[in-house]
Amino acid sequence: MLPLRTSLAPLFTLGLAWPALAQSPYQVTILHVNTPGHPTNVVPGLGIPFRAGGTGTSAFERPYISSNGLHLAINVVAAATTADDDVLLLNGAVLLREGSPAPWAPGQNVGTIDAELAINDAGDILLGNNVAPATTLDDYIALYSGGVWTVLAQEGQPTPVGGTWGSTIDSCALSNTGTACYRGTTIVGLPTASNAVVVLGGGQLQKGVDVPLLQAGGGTATWENFTINRVLISPDGSTFVVVGDTNAATSVDAVLTVNNVVLIQEGFPLPGSSFVNAVSAIGNAWIDGAGNWYARGSNQTTGDDWMVRNGVLVAESSGTDEIVPGSGEHWDDATFATCFFAFDGNALGQFLICGVTDAPAVANGVIVFDDGFGGRYVVVRENDPVDLDGNGLFDDDRFFNTFGDDDVRLLDDGSIVFTATLRNGAGTAVDQGLFKLLPTAASCTFRNGSGINPVALSCVTLPVVGSTWLIGLTGGPNTLATFLYADPTPIPAFPLFGGELLIAPTAFAIPTSIALPYSFQGLQFALQGLRLDFDGIDLSFVLTNAQDTVLGY
Repeated sequence: MLPLRTSLAPLFTLGLAWPALAQSPYQVTILHVNTPGHPTNVVPGLGIPFRAGGTGTSAFERPYISSNGLHLAINVVAAATTADDDVLLLNGAVLLREGSPAPWAPGQNVGTIDAELAINDAGDILLGNNVAPATTLDDYIALYSGGVWTVLAQEGQPTPVGGTWGSTIDSCALSNTGTACYRGTTIVGLPTASNAVVVLGGGQLQKGVDVPLLQAGGGTATWENFTINRVLISPDGSTFVVVGDTNAATSVDAVLTVNNVVLIQEGFPLPGSSFVNAVSAIGNAWIDGAGNWYARGSNQTTGDDWMVRNGVLVAESSGTDEIVPGSGEHWDDATFATCFFAFDGNALGQFLICGVTDAPAVANGVIVFDDGFGGRYVVVRENDPVDLDGNGLFDDDRFFNTFGDDDVRLLDDGSIVFTATLRNGAGTAVDQGLFKLLPTAASCTFRNGSGINPVALSCVTLPVVGSTWLIGLTGGPNTLATFLYADPTPIPAFPLFGGELLIAPTAFAIPTSIALPYSFQGLQFALQGLRLDFDGIDLSFVLTNAQDTVLGY
């Protein structure tokens, strides 16, 4: 008898994983890399290479992608003089270049472009810039919309709370509805106690005036400081996140607020967690394209680091939290003090946790995908090889070195855009690039050896992760029962039962309806059907055609 294993069929009803990956679930695409001579090492529109080097800001800063995934803006550094090397790309074309005329300030040139900016679904850009050669009244918040630049704030011009803008205006955020947010400090003409403001569209939060609500212990301290680049707004404009300090005692003054309600506060345990020790620091915060908010920080005494999503703890570095359930690898801050370095999510409820682990230091930086239901897997890891020349071989002596802090974006189609440095086999960081991970596409490919097997097996639906995969297996006029089998290994046609075996004999039985979790992304399997026929006299086994499948998006 054919040694087909039926004992593994319960894997599918229990939602457990299939056997090991037959290929990587993602394909690495190089959008740009500053490796000398590489075909993507060209600043679009300028025809010059990117600045060389293997540091986290050698050539590429933080990518910003609209919530609909259609627009990408990134500040890059060209191999040019320091007076004109800063370039802002929008959808692969030069929008601004340092040293060129500033379209919002006649007679002035674009200054160093802030790495922090904002973009929305219309492709509008909001940024801060200090123009030149002016040395006063030279700080701006400018909006690019419909091909037109508009000044929203300028040093020396009135603020909504009185006085005039000072020399520090920054921290831009922009919703799809056009709500613009930014921060201004050292407002001229106001007392020090009230000379900073966060503009939130038609409203604002002012230092020394506005009170963050629901402070721990019933506190009523006012805002005292707004942290740079910690002003965020959701795409629909309904949620804003502001991080900063109040004028309470310094041991309890740092707060993270959502719509001006305190949800995390220094000096008190992280809400919703089992931590006994209080929060010691609130690090970065973020709002993804679906309006989910994220934050990371650390605790007093133990120094444990944590990451929350919508106020729910999703990862922590105490040494007991596995990065993927059952992996035996844990989040750990021994080699990177803050442990977590990036996060993002999409409209499907999927999100990324990016941090370091207790694996060997050469390969302990990881980007982990969570399907929104607790299913997780490692998307990419430090020391993974990179195919620079695209020949399908890892023969270029290049490996991922470190991933950029907060430089990781997850799109609704499952693809991931990020910056990373590259090292060679000797461990030296030599290059930096902007990369895109493309998830494997779901597919079913018909195969039938010499053609003697009946055509009876089909994919009713493609094996798309996150959905229920339906497989069709039809019987003949004399069929008593049908059986469906899968194995990672397709084989050349092997004569058996008067037909041809097309999959390895280590195959296991599967049902014809399978819920595919996102953690199955990238798995490859060959399927073949088996019929039990009875012609009134004899029982016989009949092998069907095969389907070679890839589980993907």
